[in-house]
Amino acid sequence: MAALLLALLLAVPAKDPGRALAQRVQAFYAHSKDFSASFRQHYTYVAIGRTEDSEGVVQVKKPGLVRWDYANPERRTLYIEGRTLWIWRPDDQEAQVKRDFGGEQLSSAFTFLWGKGNLLKEFSPKSVPTPAGLPQGDALELTPLKPVAGVQKLLFVVAKDGQVLASVVTNPQGDVNQIVFSEAKVDQGLPDSLFHFAPPKGAYVQEL
Repeated sequence: MAALLLALLLAVPAKDPGRALAQRVQAFYAHSKDFSASFRQHYTYVAIGRTEDSEGVVQVKKPGLVRWDYANPERRTLYIEGRTLWIWRPDDQEAQVKRDFGGEQLSSAFTFLWGKGNLLKEFSPKSVPTPAGLPQGDALELTPLKPVAGVQKLLFVVAKDGQVLASVVTNPQGDVNQIVFSEAKVDQGLPDSLFHFAPPKGAYVQEL
């Protein structure tokens, strides 16, 4: 009898570490009302052998308010307010707007940040070693279950509380978009006005 019980216990699979990591990430952002963080972005264009570095601040507030402020190499701000996407370049006084933009146009690779989407429904999770040069944390590799625009593979470095410390997106062409987050703050009560944009008088506006 004891041998049978032991065999049954051994037959029960251990908790999938990749799945547990994905659930940790999902839970952190599902329970956060808003957050902000500084970011450093390193983009590698494989086909032309070129890299591009940028940095700035990202701010997110539920439901569906997102703002990315790039400080360099070019000042620009991306606003997502409901179904409207604005891209503003203050130095050129130029704005682009897409008025039918919606979260459904993005995969869970991005929408989980504001509590939407489900990583486990769109990706196969796997716990992997943390790549060199990224913050210390648990590394989660996500492979799309179905084709996802612009995403061949996704990697997160995850803190113990589920916060994403870094993300690395590899697209089907092999280009790599690496973002490292720092100085993160959660549930600050960010005002809606931070995410609203109206082009100043005289600015050039292009409809996308």
